[in-house]
Amino acid sequence: MKGEISYYKILGVDENASNHELRKAFCKLSIELHPDTTSLEMDDAKSKFQEVLEAYENLNNSSLRKIYDKKLKERSSSNHNTKVLNNLIIDSNNQNLVGNRRPFSNGELFSLFLLFIIISISLICSIFIASFTGKELDTLPIWLVK
Repeated sequence: MKGEISYYKILGVDENASNHELRKAFCKLSIELHPDTTSLEMDDAKSKFQEVLEAYENLNNSSLRKIYDKKLKERSSSNHNTKVLNNLIIDSNNQNLVGNRRPFSNGELFSLFLLFIIISISLICSIFIASFTGKELDTLPIWLVK
């Protein structure tokens, strides 16, 4: 099934579908196929849900969708019976796409920034406190002073 059907057929949408239509189709299928809410066998439901999730993730991302559409047109024009679906289609022109990584969101970047600031402030405060309590920063370990 995975090598014969395109992402558009998995989601049941047209190739010109908007992101809103993709989201609606994904929500509908995820409710129907989620292993916790379906009457299908657990393994079957899991594999179908993963296919739907993979299709939505790749079609919802505009750059991945352009690459996928390009590859889909190339495959249909050459009439090969090779697999159309991949976890991620990597083009030699787009070497910045690695695995299923996505760019950090603004919230994630802000969290990393706050983490860096907190670690820096903690380090500065510990050095400041150590200097006022009379402790030296360059001390010899006790086990060396025999």
